[in-house]
Amino acid sequence: MSPGHIDVTRNGSQATAALVGEFDMAATFTIEPALERLLARPELRALTLDLRALRFIDSTGVGVLLRVHDEAERREIALAIEPGPPEVHRVFEVAGLADVLPFAS
Repeated sequence: MSPGHIDVTRNGSQATAALVGEFDMAATFTIEPALERLLARPELRALTLDLRALRFIDSTGVGVLLRVHDEAERREIALAIEPGPPEVHRVFEVAGLADVLPFAS
């Protein structure tokens, strides 16, 4: 298994965070603080989480994304999520979150 990481691009009040590799407990220590710093930027108005390069996500990663969703709502930041490959998106479907989180269609 390869460790997960995050690639962030910013353009004014918009940002995209691409999650790459495996989003498990070990990757949380890198990815979660990066997302927290991004959400704390006062100029941020829209955030896209791009899961297309994820190969795996566990319950820890899902929990981080739920917290990001809640924090984005609290800060009035528009959140969109690009779904990952079928094996990653299936985790959200099984957990009943595919219709709760703002996945792009």
